Amino acid sequence: MKFSFQSCIILFVASVIGFTSCKKLDDEPVRTGATLISRLYVSFSDYDQNNSALKNMMIIDPADTTNLDNIYQYLSPAKGGGPILFDAAARAIFQASVTAQDTFLQVIPFANEIYGIPGNAGAIGYRGFTNVRGLAYYTYAQQNGTSGSVTTPFLLAVTNRGVGNSMLYAISTPSGKVGSKGGAPIIDKQINLGNLVPSSLTLLNSNTSDSNEKLVLIGFNNEGTENRSGFAVYSQLKQELIDRPRDTIVASTRFTPVMKVYINGKTGLGSVSYAPKKGLLAVTSGSEVLFFKDPKTLFSGGTDKTVAPDYVIGGANTGLVKPWGIAIDDRTEQGKFFYVSDLTNRTISRFPLLGEGNIKPDIAAKTYGSLTPNYIFLDAREANIF
Repeated sequence: MKFSFQSCIILFVASVIGFTSCKKLDDEPVRTGATLISRLYVSFSDYDQNNSALKNMMIIDPADTTNLDNIYQYLSPAKGGGPILFDAAARAIFQASVTAQDTFLQVIPFANEIYGIPGNAGAIGYRGFTNVRGLAYYTYAQQNGTSGSVTTPFLLAVTNRGVGNSMLYAISTPSGKVGSKGGAPIIDKQINLGNLVPSSLTLLNSNTSDSNEKLVLIGFNNEGTENRSGFAVYSQLKQELIDRPRDTIVASTRFTPVMKVYINGKTGLGSVSYAPKKGLLAVTSGSEVLFFKDPKTLFSGGTDKTVAPDYVIGGANTGLVKPWGIAIDDRTEQGKFFYVSDLTNRTISRFPLLGEGNIKPDIAAKTYGSLTPNYIFLDAREANIF
């Protein structure tokens, strides 16, 4: 059988078309340089016990293009999505619930790391995991001779259960605590926060050269007769988790803040976004978003102080009514936006990071059906490196 030159060309073109059209989701993409990551994780507060198909988590990927329409919806077992967190080293998403009857923290590993597709969820259950107001991921690295370091990860959760009953919990190696594995105790630390009623949880880099030393920043509202709002700063996280591993129950008299930073004239603090590369910390408050520059200096010292935000985003042009979730893109060069969820409008808006005051969003009031975006978290990296 003979083939003409023209028929060979046709066969070659058809082969190329067939090959390119059969690219699978889990195929390795062509690497022409650093793969930029900009994934916005959205936790929806909606929960209906009669609707088991209600998808309460969404990933917008990428989030830094001309729209927020490229979405992947996911059904998490959380009964109403609360705080949400992603950690690249853990290769997992962590999500808490906003309902009092849900006492589980969801651990959702990636099914596909290249495309950020979540896999099957597992749960860490404990009776104290109700009314969670913040999640954080702490990794302790110990030098192992000349062969590198050995790391121990901790998932941290702070709860708002009123004066005297609010706690900071620490769970070591959380992926190993999913379900009932090995009979290991679920909780490594249960730290009573005394009179503090938390509104958020954030880990900050400290002023020391030891990368294991982190400051714990816990937001609060309605303190004392003046109903002041601000942040309590704790410096002894490493000591409690590493140096005193056997003391599971910690009283508030031992875990005390080194200082409190009150925000002058502001109330109703919500969630926080910390951007160490940009030197920024943002917190939602009422109908505004408050920004603080140089948080490492702001939260250092040992004396209580009252401060004002360096600048505020708010006003009619912003479209914000009750902003709650906040996420700053902390990439050195590509980080140009911050994102805000609004509980009243049921929207997500994107703003230019350099803007201040009564500015218009870059992408305004994006809705996703009747769902209510609650907490958000942005995974923004210069490269897809785990």
